[in-house]
Amino acid sequence: MDYRDAATALWGDAGAFAHDAYGRNRHLYPELPEQLPIVIGITAYGACRGLTRIGGSHGPRISLFSAEFAKGRRIVEDILIHEMLHAWLTITGQDISHDSDAWYTAIRRLSPAVLGRDLDVRRGVTRRSVRVPNPRFGEDGQPKTLVRKAPVEGATPHGDIARWPQPFRPTDFDPGPPIDCPTY
Repeated sequence: MDYRDAATALWGDAGAFAHDAYGRNRHLYPELPEQLPIVIGITAYGACRGLTRIGGSHGPRISLFSAEFAKGRRIVEDILIHEMLHAWLTITGQDISHDSDAWYTAIRRLSPAVLGRDLDVRRGVTRRSVRVPNPRFGEDGQPKTLVRKAPVEGATPHGDIARWPQPFRPTDFDPGPPIDCPTY
């Protein structure tokens, strides 16, 4: 079975576009197979724009939220690139979570090709430990200062890293034309 043919039969131009975009971006992830199952519909948790399921007899499976196709081709392609990263991390035996060193390393490697610029992001550098006065100093042996976490000015928030590449697009980013996507 050819996954692209199946997706086109089910979702028309949206299914064909998803698989074509996978093929266009596969060079970013050389270990990914020529094709993966890509399904379109309502994703889990009600807030996911895309989702990669690992395991199963056919390896990773990418799901794309059908409503995203109305937002534009380049939006969908960014979501697919993000989900392809999860699939690639799975296939290469690395931690697939957004907060892993592998995720941050991959984003640094991929950003020049995907975003057209370097993105120097590091895991765990958005907050640092600082000492602050203890308002209860002197009560029951309380210390003079306490250690608290404070945000590091100018650091990239982890929430943006977890949604890469979309948060790093310019404000005038052209999302491209919408794609009609039938839903079931």
